[in-house]
Amino acid sequence: MSRYEKVDLAFEFLTSRERQGEAFTIRQLADATGWKVDTCRTYPSKRWHQYVERDGDQYTSSGVCFLSKEEFRAVHSQKLQQTADMSAKGVLIHKAKEFALLAVSIYNNPYTEFKTYGFIVNINIAFTALFHAIFEKRGVDYFHYDQDGNPVVIDGDKKAWELSECVDHYWSGIVSPEKANLKFLIGLRNKIEHRNLPAIDLAVVGECQSALNNFEEIIVQEFGDVHALTTSLAFAMQLTRISEQAQIDALKQLQKENYKVVKDYMETYRDDLSDEIAQSQKYRLRAFLVPKLGNHATSSDLAVEFINVNSLSEEQLQNYEQAVAFIKGVENPFKLKPKRVVELVSKKIPSFNMTLHTKCWKFYEARPRETDRTYAGEHSAYVEGFDGYLYSMKWVQFLKTELKDEDKLVQVKLQTI
Repeated sequence: MSRYEKVDLAFEFLTSRERQGEAFTIRQLADATGWKVDTCRTYPSKRWHQYVERDGDQYTSSGVCFLSKEEFRAVHSQKLQQTADMSAKGVLIHKAKEFALLAVSIYNNPYTEFKTYGFIVNINIAFTALFHAIFEKRGVDYFHYDQDGNPVVIDGDKKAWELSECVDHYWSGIVSPEKANLKFLIGLRNKIEHRNLPAIDLAVVGECQSALNNFEEIIVQEFGDVHALTTSLAFAMQLTRISEQAQIDALKQLQKENYKVVKDYMETYRDDLSDEIAQSQKYRLRAFLVPKLGNHATSSDLAVEFINVNSLSEEQLQNYEQAVAFIKGVENPFKLKPKRVVELVSKKIPSFNMTLHTKCWKFYEARPRETDRTYAGEHSAYVEGFDGYLYSMKWVQFLKTELKDEDKLVQVKLQTI
């Protein structure tokens, strides 16, 4: 008996099941090969993990039919662990990872001027391929069909769902920061596609970093640690500071007329987010780079460590918040003029105007009616220099929520000024 006889029987069994689109059980595999049941249990998760997936007691083969008998023997004997997965799912995973790495390389290249656009284009392709791979794994039909039920074909290929459709299906009925992050980048790509806008890099770096983190988390969650990008990525070198003048110049450029469409899109999108989504690190990463002090110069500790705030004790969290306060200082949340409040709220409540805003702050007592230079409340504060009251985003969100109630809106309108 050849030492590969049972392996070859397994190859024939798996390829047959794969071509027929049929699942199988461990018992069926044992009956087809002559291996013991306990022996068969180890192979799908150990030696064949790239090609066999488990769903309860059922197993499915994907990509074995693209291997030769000799290649399958090598995979089984673990002599060829890097055999390329040529199934549709495998090809899509490879494409997703390649474009994600390309997005990072463009963004980290110091000679690249249009970092944000280059990153967004490639991370969009990466996510699209990733979702298609996930749908392949789950058996989801992600192609377009015409009115007669025939596949829509473009340049010889069936038309697949675009990223926005994939996002809506993957997070169907779910509001999540990851979904909001991708929707933001999709819209931003459409806005800047025909514009020369390098100045937005500083404005959206947090969203770009979160998109990469989310990609890594999803691909590992869906396909395992073997597909993690971290083995291919190093921590990007960053300048310790961005000069104040450089930031001022970038902000000035963002105020120019040809930036107005993009700027309005970013502000509108962010303003419409709930506080929970807007503050999530999965929507927009915010971090402080703090020099790490060690007792020993030859310490073997990592030079860069990422700390999960959720895993900190109360004492550690308090120290963290003190450190952030030390770096950041106290940020004034009261920045919005009444006109800006009206602009933001009217996007949700079309009838909202300046008169109604005045009635609102009186009805809800958001600020004193007289001038109080020391006043600082939850929604408003007197700001020196402006010589008047400015409002917070919390006030905007409060009004959007409160005035959805028609009865409450009527009560406010009846308020006398």
